Amino acid sequence: MVSKILLVVIGVAVISSVFTSAATPPQPPRIQADVVVMGFVPCNNGTSMKTGSAPGFPNAVVQLQCTRDDDAIVAAVSGNATTDGKGWFRMAMNTTASLRSVAGGCTLVVATPLATCDAALPAAGTLQSGLRLLVSMVLFPRGFSYVAPAAPLDRLIN
Repeated sequence: MVSKILLVVIGVAVISSVFTSAATPPQPPRIQADVVVMGFVPCNNGTSMKTGSAPGFPNAVVQLQCTRDDDAIVAAVSGNATTDGKGWFRMAMNTTASLRSVAGGCTLVVATPLATCDAALPAAGTLQSGLRLLVSMVLFPRGFSYVAPAAPLDRLIN
């Protein structure tokens, strides 16, 4: 009789340990952000470049620059990210500015020289893109375009 009770107790203990070990593992903390900017940076100097038209630009620094007259946007938003090996980036930030203000008043700028990803491309200039709202709080590049460096003023005068 005692052995039957002991077997029942052991059985209950084993079953309960199976159920408790099947609990979901702890999840990493979620990023709490008001704005997420994500996208693809192509290794190309064409105009209005779209995803897939060129290979990705690995290890490029992407900056979110806000230069609109509304000082609240400039003060409230700043971010940067580095692309992965395939040219994709993601930056998350908190802001008090509206998504429409960020999308209309900010630009993505890749200051990393294009020659870094392809020696045949220019060593000066930047890639720039406006922003568009993709879903909810996610902004995406409209399409990167190459912007040549401005000519020095002394060359323009002479």
